Amino acid sequence: SISLFTASWATALLAFSAWIFVLLLGRTRLFRGTFVERANVFCMQTLPGNIDRWLRAGVSDALVGRGEALWLSLFGRRNPVFQIFAIALYLLGLAVFMVEAAPLIPNRYVHGWQWITIILTLAVNMGT
Repeated sequence: SISLFTASWATALLAFSAWIFVLLLGRTRLFRGTFVERANVFCMQTLPGNIDRWLRAGVSDALVGRGEALWLSLFGRRNPVFQIFAIALYLLGLAVFMVEAAPLIPNRYVHGWQWITIILTLAVNMGT
């Protein structure tokens, strides 16, 4: 029997995967005229436009303008604080991998030669 906790996480993972799929592939020729394209348009155009209208209707334009300025200052251009945070988060994830998973390789499912692909993946991820 599957616990409620496991089912909740599985549902959340499935929903997140579907959302990423829609965002990445919704504008491709393969999905033109389908539900995937309509979901992409909703997520990328309709929903942000509606949120902007709702905010401007409920809050002053000056406050919305300050919020937009804050968003652009944090994410609209290179921000050293955000970059340091992202690198720290990456290194923390790498440390957890090295402490928890690395001692278990090789095993029944991951062979020793796969360290080559692991190291290449880590190098590419750190470089981008």
